[in-house]
Amino acid sequence: MVIDGHAHVSSSSFSSPEALMEQLKAAQVDKAVIVPGGMLDVRKMSSYVTGKSKPESTEPCNDFILETIRKYPDVFYGFYCVNPNQPINRVLEEVEQASRNGFKGLKLSPMVHQISFLGQVSKELAALCGELNLPFYTHVVVFPGANTSALGMLAKEFPKTNFVFGHMGFGPLDNEAIELSATTNNLFLETSTATPLALRMAVEQAGPDKMFYGSEFPLSDPVIEKLKIERLSISSNDKEKILSGTLSSLLGL
Repeated sequence: MVIDGHAHVSSSSFSSPEALMEQLKAAQVDKAVIVPGGMLDVRKMSSYVTGKSKPESTEPCNDFILETIRKYPDVFYGFYCVNPNQPINRVLEEVEQASRNGFKGLKLSPMVHQISFLGQVSKELAALCGELNLPFYTHVVVFPGANTSALGMLAKEFPKTNFVFGHMGFGPLDNEAIELSATTNNLFLETSTATPLALRMAVEQAGPDKMFYGSEFPLSDPVIEKLKIERLSISSNDKEKILSGTLSSLLGL
């Protein structure tokens, strides 16, 4: 079995669940973890990074994700994306309800919500994820509080919670994210959009047990992202860990 560990879907035709399933079939990928799309139009990504554009919405379409995982239960798992800029009790209640509804993890979006990993909301979410056995997946950005080192500090403060560096950190090669994952038991690397050099370094330093495959659909393609894993000079067993084993363990499958 092969699992795509990170794909965005929405009601837009270019990022629909059905469009993703076509690409999964072409890539010979069996299942996928999906998160809400639509808050950022990935076709304008450089504008968001430079601050020229603001998010289309700050409210994640979690209802659409729930509808999709119920419609295609044999294909999709869902990660719940919470807007942390709400009263803390409401944020925690949302995540607890999401877990009861079958969501398998938590997704944060610092580029949309300007959250700090060192703030109280992040810490309470981290503690709750540990209690509910939900992976804490997030992107990292360059501003203080939501960068690579900040997520490393949060992970060390909550050792019972599993944290994931989306895209293996920031930029084409985040050596700090790789080093932190290698030295921190509860920090993992999701591989989508990572460069081949970054992947080789991650295998050598952190190991395949700390890595899992993702596609970053629709910005990237499941075939392309999977091929980068298949071209690594590692054993078939280690490739299997990246393509399904690590994530299966994190999700309790």
